[in-house]
Amino acid sequence: MDKKITIITPSYNRAHSLSRVYESLKKQSFKDFKWIIMDDGSTDDTKTLVTEFQNENCFEIDYFWNENQHKFITVFEGVKKVTSPYFMIMDSDDSYPEDSLNTLFHESENIKNQDEYIGVIGNSVDEHGKIVGNIFPVEFDGSIFEMRYKYKVRGDKFGIFFTKTYQNLLKDFDYSIYQGKGYIPQSVFFNTYDAAGFKTRFINKVVRCYHLDESDQDSVSNTRWTGKNTFGLMEGYRSFLNAYGKQLWHYPKTLVRNLVGYQVYSIINKKSLKEINLGLNDFKILSLVMYPFALIYRKIQ
Repeated sequence: MDKKITIITPSYNRAHSLSRVYESLKKQSFKDFKWIIMDDGSTDDTKTLVTEFQNENCFEIDYFWNENQHKFITVFEGVKKVTSPYFMIMDSDDSYPEDSLNTLFHESENIKNQDEYIGVIGNSVDEHGKIVGNIFPVEFDGSIFEMRYKYKVRGDKFGIFFTKTYQNLLKDFDYSIYQGKGYIPQSVFFNTYDAAGFKTRFINKVVRCYHLDESDQDSVSNTRWTGKNTFGLMEGYRSFLNAYGKQLWHYPKTLVRNLVGYQVYSIINKKSLKEINLGLNDFKILSLVMYPFALIYRKIQ
């Protein structure tokens, strides 16, 4: 019989931190879940560690090792394996309050028209118990765009996804084009469904403890702004502009910031102005106007 929730954890050389997730899962008050570990080509002792977890037989654990293809693709390959009604993407170095799964499951079950929703999102705290970013001014059903730009909420959030909705959207998303491209922000995908009108429920409950290990050289949090990741940053800005399109005229600062960001990282990736504009569905004239400023910004960086 299928579990109610599947936990997906993409992992790359995280044997030193994976136990933190495991210990959190063992303590969960909600027990109707399984754990899928998607090993993205680890060369450390991850497999041995996971075997030890499996031998304890506390809950169901599936382990898959793949050649390194980076988190963006690894997550989607994990999502394809989900057969439960709900799933969560847990990073390989965080921890979770004992009632995290229970909270998110019951909030999800309270949504009757789930075909209109992608999931439920709550708050994260840091290792000292302080909220990461902001709480939601109100609990509401709406878009991630509204959360960020109407309510001006910042900081990492965490939640649960509705499998049927997510997998249906993923069928139409060709992520193979990002194979071998390194770091790609998950926003490249969520911008598409968020802009298409699929709603998220935002709740002011703590469902994750975010751990930042500044010494971990494999952590995306510590490497995503470096040179090797500039293609992904370019794509993140481009997907934002193309997904939300003309509604960005109502948020001129956001539009300009993202357009210049797209142009700067395109310049770093040696794209011409013509190529930059070919990548845009809208804002081509504004792009021509802003391009000199992007060149200046790039030079003074």
